[in-house]
Amino acid sequence: MIAWEARYEVGIAVIDGQHREMLELANRLLAGLQAGRERDELVEALRELVRAAEHNVATEERLMQEHGLAVGHHAEEHRRLLEAIRHFDLRLDPAGIAASTRWLSDWLLGHIDEDDRPFAEQLRARGVT
Repeated sequence: MIAWEARYEVGIAVIDGQHREMLELANRLLAGLQAGRERDELVEALRELVRAAEHNVATEERLMQEHGLAVGHHAEEHRRLLEAIRHFDLRLDPAGIAASTRWLSDWLLGHIDEDDRPFAEQLRARGVT
């Protein structure tokens, strides 16, 4: 479980809100695994987490386009994420769900530091908060 901390914030409200939601969904899913929830409930929770990730990618890429920002590496990281989560359903047993959830949580925290923080600085320089 990873608790949301202020250090994960990038200073753009919509992005921070989506990142926080994704982390909360991941934590809820891991808690469900630990509590022995039914497989169908876990699978639906994982799908909700995947939808949240897809929504975040769409939001960030829309902001990039609207503000004329170079997308290069950042967009490649989004592509890598979307490719990976499309394969989450290959292992929908508890171990596979846990591995997928942890992978996505780790990816998110790394992505915030490496890609979203510099992106957010560019947005704030253009008046986006």
